[in-house]
Amino acid sequence: MASTVILTRMTMPTLLDLEALAEKTGLTYATVRSYHNHAEARRRDGNPRPGDLPPPDKRFGRSPAWLEKTIDELLANRPGRGAGGGRPPKRAQE
Repeated sequence: MASTVILTRMTMPTLLDLEALAEKTGLTYATVRSYHNHAEARRRDGNPRPGDLPPPDKRFGRSPAWLEKTIDELLANRPGRGAGGGRPPKRAQE
């Protein structure tokens, strides 16, 4: 009796390196690299901030990579423009 084996192609999750992350977010490579380096330094110092890039899901040598779903979650939950501190607006003079 012959049996039939059906092979399905499993899809591998998409990994984004710094260059792909820059393309996805519309930022420059230098900006994304800076965001990553600052987030890593804050985590090392024990001072992570909301909206920081998360730790890489994978590393290839010294190169970080994130699952696309990790970045999608970050972008969906990242504080928007104007969130946080900064100089308060000037009050109108009377």
